[in-house]
Amino acid sequence: MKVILIGYRASGKTTVGKLLAMLLKIPFYDSDSVVEEVVNAPVKNIIAHNGWEYFRKKETEAIQLFSGKGDSVIATGGGVILAAENVKLLKQLGVIVWLNAPIKDIIDRLNEDAQNNAARPQFTTDDLAQETMDIFAERLPLYKKTADFMVGTAGKSAPQIAETIYHHLLESGIVAKINKRKK
Repeated sequence: MKVILIGYRASGKTTVGKLLAMLLKIPFYDSDSVVEEVVNAPVKNIIAHNGWEYFRKKETEAIQLFSGKGDSVIATGGGVILAAENVKLLKQLGVIVWLNAPIKDIIDRLNEDAQNNAARPQFTTDDLAQETMDIFAERLPLYKKTADFMVGTAGKSAPQIAETIYHHLLESGIVAKINKRKK
């Protein structure tokens, strides 16, 4: 069983995913990191040199690789839900949890990343805040449709979010299934 985290970029998927994997005592994977390993370049460079379409293709290939892995927590890229093939694959892999972060938090984190020259490329040359609001609005219905469970992250720390997900998985019997396979 895989626990797949979806949500807009900078919503905390990687940070929460690592904590959740520790709580569940299973491996953690990040689809962007897998793409970077396969292509041998940071996401920002992959997109700059090859474009978004190429990156999305590699993202789908990364998701396909996860089917060969055992129980794990997987953090996906923010746009993974744009391809129907990705959604179908993720649904087959396990339970999908949407980290629904407030738009203000996302914009603040993206601005901080931009100041630190982080690896998150912008989608357009528009104002970062406006771009984020527009794209988030477009993706919102896809996140809602794809997720099995949504966690609002407003005012919560990463450990609190991981605990919330863990308790949902516990109550739904998923933790028991994972623990049974460990024996």
